[in-house]
Amino acid sequence: MRQKILQALAHSRAIMRNQIELHDCFHNGNYAANTMECGQCEFEFECHWLCNNDEFVALEQKSMDALIDSLEFAQCYVDALVTRRGHDRRLCRCEVCAWLRKVRRLLREAQDL
Repeated sequence: MRQKILQALAHSRAIMRNQIELHDCFHNGNYAANTMECGQCEFEFECHWLCNNDEFVALEQKSMDALIDSLEFAQCYVDALVTRRGHDRRLCRCEVCAWLRKVRRLLREAQDL
């Protein structure tokens, strides 16, 4: 279960990274909580999530509850993204919608543990 969640988080990181425009970022996408630039940036939540869930953070050492919380945030974020783009999440066959369906099942399994 843990490995499935880590894999799902890896895919959500790629989705979020593709949404962030770094050309104007003072910190090159490295979230700095105590700076005015990050506090006023439209990508604040994405950067904050990415910095807490990127490949270099010891995700293997995080508790299952923390991993599940991170995946729930990613699921909500991606769900909003595809909704804005007009996808029918139940019928759409794109990679992102397929990921959402997989994550929903995974989160239901995690709740049953």
